[in-house]
Amino acid sequence: MKLSFEEAVFGVEKTITFNRVESCEKCKGTGAKNGREYTTCPDCRGAGRVRYQQNTMFGTTIRESACPKCSGTGKIIKEKCEECAGKGYKKLSAQVKVKVPAGIDDGQTIRMRGEGNAPAGNASGVSGDLNIKISVAEHKIFKRVGTELMFDLYVPFTTCLLGGKVEIPLTKGKMSLDIKEGTQSGTVMRLKGKGVKVLNKDSFGDMLVTIKSEPPKNLSKKARELLKEIEATFDENDYPRTKEFSNKMKSI
Repeated sequence: MKLSFEEAVFGVEKTITFNRVESCEKCKGTGAKNGREYTTCPDCRGAGRVRYQQNTMFGTTIRESACPKCSGTGKIIKEKCEECAGKGYKKLSAQVKVKVPAGIDDGQTIRMRGEGNAPAGNASGVSGDLNIKISVAEHKIFKRVGTELMFDLYVPFTTCLLGGKVEIPLTKGKMSLDIKEGTQSGTVMRLKGKGVKVLNKDSFGDMLVTIKSEPPKNLSKKARELLKEIEATFDENDYPRTKEFSNKMKSI
């Protein structure tokens, strides 16, 4: 089942159509005409299984297998059902409503009990399960890892230097993020509870925002002169990481 990013985050209900094996209603799954035109297998006495005893030099061994006379059904059909040609089942198109829980992730599987194939070959028992593998489309901004959401937030370098407020997206709506003065490029800000809902739990993951400082692509002559004036007001102690790296270079 293909889901959008939002459908996986918030949950959704969808109706799917697929083919499955269903018990023939006309013969009630027996494969016999009118559901009555059969007798009990004389070899296995309706059990569908037979036991074989074999004597060897090491002793007596007993093994059990499906009855070859009735193919493990326990029945001998006298006249076949016209609807299913004696199979006891048919392949039909089915529709099922699927409730996708909020927080489901790409690659996970939803199992629906009893919505799979009916027992084939005139066998008794319950229907199998329907297993639905989930495929979630990527988001334009967010990258999801488990219940955490991550994205890179590019801001003008002046915002990192001077600080400021930036509007960022959430899974639902937006919020204002406060970037403090002197924030380094690459700083990761963790927003508690702003991620994806934990599957089948009343809790949420976090959102991790990585701040990326972006310099201007082009500088005018006036801007360059102003920046040089500003640069002259700083010394090496204002750039501790640069200073540390320079000292390491000197020792090489």
